[in-house]
Parts: sequence; C-alpha cells; structure tokens
Amino acid sequence: MRKILVVNLTRFGDLLQTSPTIVGLRENHPDAELVALVERNFADVARGLPAVDRVWELDLDRLGRMLIGETGDGLRAAYRLVDDTVKALRDERFDLALNYSSSKMSAVLLRLIGAPDTRGWTMSADGHRLIAHPWSRLFAASCLHRRQAPFNLVDYYKRVAGVAAGPERLFFEVPADARRWAADFLAGAGAPPGAPLVAFQLGASRPVRRWPAAHFVALARALHAAIGARFLLCGGGGDRPVANEIAAALGSLAIDACGRSSIAGLGALLERADVLVTGDTGPMHMAVAVGTPVVALFFGPALPFDTGPYAADHVCLHAEVACAPCDHNVTCLEPFCRDTLAPAAVAEAVLARRAGDWQALAAAAARWPAIAWYRTGFDAEGLADVSLLGARPPGRAEGLRRAYRALWKAVLEGTAPRPASAALPRDAAVLREVARLAAEGAGRALGVEALAADAGDLEALEVAARRLEELDARLFRLGAMHEAAALLVQVFRFETENLEGEDVGALARATRVVHEELAARARLLAEMLEPAGAVRPAMSQGGDHASVG
Repeated sequence: MRKILVVNLTRFGDLLQTSPTIVGLRENHPDAELVALVERNFADVARGLPAVDRVWELDLDRLGRMLIGETGDGLRAAYRLVDDTVKALRDERFDLALNYSSSKMSAVLLRLIGAPDTRGWTMSADGHRLIAHPWSRLFAASCLHRRQAPFNLVDYYKRVAGVAAGPERLFFEVPADARRWAADFLAGAGAPPGAPLVAFQLGASRPVRRWPAAHFVALARALHAAIGARFLLCGGGGDRPVANEIAAALGSLAIDACGRSSIAGLGALLERADVLVTGDTGPMHMAVAVGTPVVALFFGPALPFDTGPYAADHVCLHAEVACAPCDHNVTCLEPFCRDTLAPAAVAEAVLARRAGDWQALAAAAARWPAIAWYRTGFDAEGLADVSLLGARPPGRAEGLRRAYRALWKAVLEGTAPRPASAALPRDAAVLREVARLAAEGAGRALGVEALAADAGDLEALEVAARRLEELDARLFRLGAMHEAAALLVQVFRFETENLEGEDVGALARATRVVHEELAARARLLAEMLEPAGAVRPAMSQGGDHASVG
C-alpha cells in the first residue's frame, strides 16, 4: 500500500472511534501515507488522531449554502467545488479507500474517486448502492436490527480495514497548550488541586437522549456528600441553559465548561477528571481516548453493545425497558427510560468505579434489577465485549444476541461455534424455516443458471427468475415477522443487492451461492439455539422443514 484514504464524514465520536483502525493500519502498512477525509467542523478531531499523515477537509456547510443560493452563483459554484474536489482526490491515486460514512453522498464520492480497492459504501456503475465488504454489510444490517447488534462499531471499522488485532483502545493526542489551558481554567474556577473531580456530559444529539438536569443535580449532591467532589459541566454552547440550571442548584460545586473549550481542550479537561458520567456521546469516546474512567448511561436508542466505550473496565448502565432500543427515526413522547437510571444507582456506580471496586459494582447491580450493569472488556479474539455484573441471568434478547455474535465470529472469523447460553426452541424453529426456504431458493437459482446456459427459452427463463423473486419475498417477510431471523435475512438482502453484472448465468451462480450461505448460516444458528439433545428435523431435498408458530 502506497496511499490509504479513510473517509468518515460523520460526527465527533465516530471519528474518535476510527483511531484504533488508523493506528492498526500504520502497524500493518508502515510505509503508506494515511489520509483522513472528514467534515471541516471535525477536522481538529482528525488532527489529534495518531498516525494520520494528512487531513482532507470537506466544507459541507459551505456546499449547502451554495446549493440553496445563499452564496456565489449557486448551483454552478457548488458543481465547481464538487468537481474540483473529486478531481483532486482522484489525482491522489489512493490504493485503498475505506468509507465509514453510510450516506448516499459519500457512496457517490467513493465511486468517483475510483480507488481500485474500495471498502464500505460505494456505488455501482448504474447508480445502485454497494456495500463492499462483509463486515460493512453486517454493520449496515445491525444498524437496522439493533437488538441483535453483535459487535462494537470500532471492531467493524477495524475488520473492514483488515486490522484483525490492533489496539484495544481509542486514541487522541492532547497537545501541551491544551493541557496548560485546562490547568488554568480549573485553577481559575477554584478547583482545589487533587480534590475529587467528576465530569458530567450534559448534552446529546437530541433532547430525548439527555439525562434530565434534576438527575444530575441529585447525583452531584450524593457524590459531594460521599467524597466531597466538585463537578465539571461539559457540553457545547447549546447546552448552556441546562448547565445554568445545574450550576444554579449546585453553586460553587459546579465548574461550567459548556461551550468554553476547543476539542483538544475538552480532552485536556477530561484527562483531569476522576470519572465522566455521560450518555452515548462524543465526549464519552474522548474520555476513553484520554484514559478517564467512564460511567455511561444508555437509554432511548443507545445500546452498550454497539457504541459502548471501546476499552476495558468502563461501566455501562442500560435501562432495560420493553421498548428499548428506540428507533433512531422515532421521537418518543414518553421517555420514561431516562428515569429508570436513578441518580442513587448512578452514584453507586461512580463511587465504586472511582475506587476500582468491581465487587461493589456487582453488589449494586443486584440492588437495581431494572438496570443492566455491564463491564467493558475484550474476548479471546480481541473483539470488544460487555459482561453483565452481578448474578443476573441473561434474558431472551441477550441470549439471541450472543448466539448471533457466535454465528458471525464463526462465519467471518473462522472461530468454532458454541451453543447459546439459553435454549430458544421457538426461535430455532423460525431459523429452520429460513434454512428451508434458502435451500429452495438455491435450487431455483440453479434452474435459472441452467436455462441461462441453454439460452433457448427466454420465456421459461423469465418464469424461473420470477419464481426465485417470489421465494425471496417470502424470506424477506419471514425476516420482518420474526426477530430471530431479522439480522440474518437483512444481511442476505444486502448480499443480493450487491450482486452486479450483465451475464445472467454468472448472476444466477452468485445468487445460488448467496442462498446456500443463508441456508448454512440459518442451520448453524438454529443448532446453537436448540436445547441440548434435541431431535433435529429430517432433511429433505428442499432443505430443513420446521413449523413456525
């Protein structure tokens, strides 16, 4: 590799989560130039990532102003900007381009850049979306079916880049001038050197994802009574009203940093905190990157399994309500899950994590059964994981997610499959039906392939192709109706969408392979979920038969 492009046009936290991939790429390709393509608002984050040689900035705000006619000659100016950018990026002649943005705009851009090895979101010659890597397709499917999210976002990033091992932490290099600024800021606020300092991240991307101000106040009072802590209020300028409310209640105990620091300054402030209490936010990932312990609050659409802290020994508290997680596209009118994470429970988590007392954390987990308490870590393959604290047995959702995790590790990593932690026979029956239909689909694809080779009867070929489409529609309905099959069928859908070409016979062969793989995966997952010693359905020419209630 001579030159590698890493594209991430998303937010602050997502950029920080690319840092292990970039560091791993540097280890794998020490002589390559690593270029990060980011949105201009977050360029300072990219500059703080070790191993980045150059940062390309896209000013999407300026492009938007051009498109709506606020500057210059509108559409023509926007076209020239895009054309100049594409030409400059194409002239770089990247050997490898990794697109970690899932937008259509980024897919078009990656197609236009034309790197010979493009992974992630790109586009076919006729304008259809392509998701060009198995781990990228799994990630895209997991975003749509998050109850079964098997892996942390960072591990998807790493595996797409071929970083199979790599660092088990995030990175951000805090510059010396930012550290001096943070020291002066805290001294000016009257923070006693060495006194307990707990940081609160107040903001989130949407109001429904914010823990209420009254809860932060109650938490602060409990922590001050226990250890005499003071509190660093973190957030952007838009969080000032919440910060003002909390500061008015806490008085001199609060140090309001909302909207007052640069990105590097935030990292320097968080370095000096004992613990950060936060939702699923960019500052959570910054705290992880600078080595500050995190107590992360997961509610609403947030889940610790896929976007939790990427490092060992952080604490995640998840409000396990029946409707969790929310869909990102839905605005909840009654976000009661926030109140499930009671300030008293969070106070116990902060005190025990600050002391490094995992026994106390496990005991606290038993006292708060409405909350799932997790400790972050890594498994034997180096993939991020969370383990339940306390003696709480995993429920059905956790059992299904664990089985999916074992399945994808077997399929994509070659590990030995293991039985699920709990038998789920009804779910196994659903998966047997998926396997049966997929095997039947493979047979129908074989028939299309044979007719395409003969090329004599176009009407029969059309009928055979339509019968295959009808069977796929049944598979898609099965995935929509049954949670156990949802992720498996969604990955299959993305795989079929990724098939391209003009040769009908070659497409039929590729389609047959995709169906055969779905059948094999569904059988394997069913075996994991069946009770020990269960009698499996007999095989027939059409595949496995199973009754689905």
